[in-house]
Amino acid sequence: MANDEIQLDPQRAMGGARDMISAAKSMQGQRTSLGGKIAAASADRPWGKDDIGAAFEKTYRNFEQQMLKSWENLAGYVGGLGSAAAQSVQASMQTDGEAGNRVRKTWKSA
Repeated sequence: MANDEIQLDPQRAMGGARDMISAAKSMQGQRTSLGGKIAAASADRPWGKDDIGAAFEKTYRNFEQQMLKSWENLAGYVGGLGSAAAQSVQASMQTDGEAGNRVRKTWKSA
């Protein structure tokens, strides 16, 4: 902000929004592929099924599920933020255009 004015570069802001949406898609793709491999590798409980393995399983499984869900949520948040940024830019540009039209009409009628 300079002199209480917002300087919006709509192309740059929309580019940032598109980048965030793209990053979210990439994050979700990695969650599906890599996260799926992590879940599949641990499904057979390679640490064993004895008492020590069972104790590890109990702690590990909760952590694994939390991590995979967080990964999924984070991708959703990033994508949502990108979409919200794009909507904000569009709304700002529309509002600015409408305000400009009102000023021109007022100027012409004066």
